[in-house]
Amino acid sequence: MIVEPLVLHHDTKTTLLGLREALTALPAAPAAITFAEYTALTASERSLYDEARDDYLRLTLRVPTPEQDLSTRILAKHIISNPRRKNSRRGLMVSAPMFYGKTELALLLARSVEQDHAKKFPDYADNGEVPVVWVEVTDHATGKALLSQIIRFLAPTITLPTQITTDNLRRRAVELLHVHHTKLLVIDEAHNLGGSEPSSVIKALQNESSATVVLVGINLASGKAFGSGEGLQVTMRCDLVELRRVDIRTEEGMALWRRWVAIFDRNLPLCEHIPGMLTRNAPALHAAADGRLSVLAMIIERLMASILDDPERTSEKVTRERLFAVLDGLRQTTRIRHKVQIGDLVEAA
Repeated sequence: MIVEPLVLHHDTKTTLLGLREALTALPAAPAAITFAEYTALTASERSLYDEARDDYLRLTLRVPTPEQDLSTRILAKHIISNPRRKNSRRGLMVSAPMFYGKTELALLLARSVEQDHAKKFPDYADNGEVPVVWVEVTDHATGKALLSQIIRFLAPTITLPTQITTDNLRRRAVELLHVHHTKLLVIDEAHNLGGSEPSSVIKALQNESSATVVLVGINLASGKAFGSGEGLQVTMRCDLVELRRVDIRTEEGMALWRRWVAIFDRNLPLCEHIPGMLTRNAPALHAAADGRLSVLAMIIERLMASILDDPERTSEKVTRERLFAVLDGLRQTTRIRHKVQIGDLVEAA
């Protein structure tokens, strides 16, 4: 069995090469083998196979969400209509508390835009086209800092004068976005923007560039950056998609949560894995994850890691004891304080 290791060369999405690597790092599921076949592999082969399984689970395996569908529809409409607008172009806000999967959703949107552009213009990269620009802002970031990031993303070798004005930076940023045919500008950690200057810069970008701006951050509509003052001008130009925990007290919520768990259950890349254990324990997983998809994904990743990291294992079956060990460790090593006990878990039928 030949397994090609995944090799990533860039540490950040805030460069063109790094972003494109993040958008294309989607390894396929490794071939399914029996545990006997796994133990017959050499140590190096087992290590590569384990890495491939981990990469598939972390990078490729995803579940569809209503917010994904809604955001994709909104963004597609804005990307079509914004180039025909001459002012007050529309944007999108992806907002949620911490650890709800905001950046992951933004990556899915960026990948969709990049792939759609590639289908229409196969030679886009060779022609210098950059359909997606990604920047991340730090605490108390200024409008000038935001514009500088955009410029350096599109022109990494540029040297900017120390005393350059915000107006000159904005003109350069807008020109570069136009020259490189940028359709989507993602501003991650947007809640770190503060004061009127960053808001006025974003408003100017929406006025002067046809690129659709997507703001990603914590509680954007009610936070300091966009919840009051001049920030409201940006908020009013954006459609707001808020990520929320799933409420399984409703029939719709329970169905959605079970569907998510079942997708992980069916696709868990463990030797001779038989789906059922995770799905039957969907209510307990909801309690442990507090209804958050990002925490559910973390639980699944930790579960598989706990199995693969056990050199004495004689099978890779998901048991009640293995699952509870992960859930118990979750509250020991994170701020998540769930009340799930081993007695709350049931064995697969």
